[in-house]
Amino acid sequence: MIKIKENIFNSISNMNVNELAFLYEQIRFMKKRKSFSSKKKQKLSIDQILQMTSSSESRWSDTVIKEREDRI
Repeated sequence: MIKIKENIFNSISNMNVNELAFLYEQIRFMKKRKSFSSKKKQKLSIDQILQMTSSSESRWSDTVIKEREDRI
């Protein structure tokens, strides 16, 4: 962990103004995304999940299988 921080600090110290501005925007984006995802989490009961998925006309298992075909 310390080596990673050292590498990051060294890289930052060698950046120009444009690179620093871009990096700062990326950091702000990550902070916003992190706070959004932590607020969005909620615990649902199995009954709530079943109720929400019962209206779906697609078969989710087929979608998962299709996405994982390259792993076979």
